[in-house]
Amino acid sequence: MKTKLSEWLKKEIKIPLWPLQKRRSPSPWTRRIFKAINVLLLLLLVCFVGWRVNLYCEINRRFDAIRVANLPASGQELNHWRQPVPDAENSALVLTQAFALLHKFPTDRTDGVSESMLLEQSRQWSANTRKLVVEYIATNAPALEIAHDAIQRPRCHYAADYSYGPLTELPHLDGLKHLARIVALRAVIEAEEEHPNVWAEDIGLEFRLAATLNEEPVLISCLVHDSILRMAVQSAERGFNLFSPDGPTYEKLDAMFATADSTNLLPAALIGERAMLIPVFRLSRVEIQHFGKTDEDGVSIKEKPQRFSGKPMTFLWLTGGFERDLNFFLQVMETNIAYAALPPPASLAFTNFSEQLIDVAQRRYYILSSLLLPSYANVIVKQATTDANVRLARIALAVERFRLASGILPENLNELVPQFLSAVPVDPFDGQPLRYHRLARGFVIYSVGRDCHDDGGRQKPADWKSTDRNTYDITFTVER
Repeated sequence: MKTKLSEWLKKEIKIPLWPLQKRRSPSPWTRRIFKAINVLLLLLLVCFVGWRVNLYCEINRRFDAIRVANLPASGQELNHWRQPVPDAENSALVLTQAFALLHKFPTDRTDGVSESMLLEQSRQWSANTRKLVVEYIATNAPALEIAHDAIQRPRCHYAADYSYGPLTELPHLDGLKHLARIVALRAVIEAEEEHPNVWAEDIGLEFRLAATLNEEPVLISCLVHDSILRMAVQSAERGFNLFSPDGPTYEKLDAMFATADSTNLLPAALIGERAMLIPVFRLSRVEIQHFGKTDEDGVSIKEKPQRFSGKPMTFLWLTGGFERDLNFFLQVMETNIAYAALPPPASLAFTNFSEQLIDVAQRRYYILSSLLLPSYANVIVKQATTDANVRLARIALAVERFRLASGILPENLNELVPQFLSAVPVDPFDGQPLRYHRLARGFVIYSVGRDCHDDGGRQKPADWKSTDRNTYDITFTVER
């Protein structure tokens, strides 16, 4: 009866017969295969749990080391890491008023005062350019006057909330760069009109504007600080080519350049960068959705930034993908900070090491690290470039003081020691004493620069273009 029913169902209704057929017991080989798969899965689970626990412990050890050193590990902690400044001592409160008074020329006239090579000694100004610069300075005279009063206060603390991580807004940097450039342009005008005392005061103002960023633990602030210092060096170079100040003015300038030479903001800046970026590796669901919002056409929607909580999605945290990435990032940043604290050229060894680490991040699929770390690859080279410029200016000051005292130029830099220099400063790029030689009329001091190739003090021309394949040194030239 059962056979007939099965045949009828198969023929007429076409229902699978397996529910009605007697199940066969698995063969011994099948049982062995299933058993092996179960054991393998169990081993994989044990290995994953062991790896995840080890990763958890390793990251905690890194965080413990950060906190033992009293360093911040998030944007919120970075906010409290900065020391508060009483309002009566805070120059930022007055400087922001100066920033609000700054005026820019219309677009068709801006290029005349914002050209990147305008402050270079080799760049000669036309009558029209000079007229435009004078007008630009006069337009911003009220802001300059307030800035001069502001820097009389001993400390500076610009308002910033670093809990926004990489989205932290630092609007004062644009105002500070704008203001410092106007001061540098005014210093050039004062030098051309042979007002050495006013010229020296403007250089001092540039240094003090740069110093307002000394306590700001962000890389972009460090870079702005260095760019203002380089403008001060350019202002000094143009002045030295026009006149010889008196001894007290030289001594005052030397004190400012010496202070700048001994200031290294890069370690604190990298500490701040690490703190702001740690929460990026631990995004919550809401934060991920905030970044991923698009309109109907798939265009990303830009919304108001929000603070990073540092509380990741449970699933993402358990899988360990981004935690693995975070562990690598913490390891690399620890190395970055250690190298940044070294004096050049020892610190420059990080440049090659950094390239290797970026390659490792890409090969091992550290997604966020491979996106974030390249921005730090050249910061130590940029720092060394600023150091070279400041040291060249210090030597030029010593040479000019020697000339003022003896009436002639020194044959070599050793003649400046110990009266005008405690020792000849070394080139940040190769560790050798900075180079000097006399010209037919004046002298040149130079650093070999990033390529470490001695070009004999060859200066980059004012009309330099990116297609130029020649190599140049970092120079400070006085032809007077």
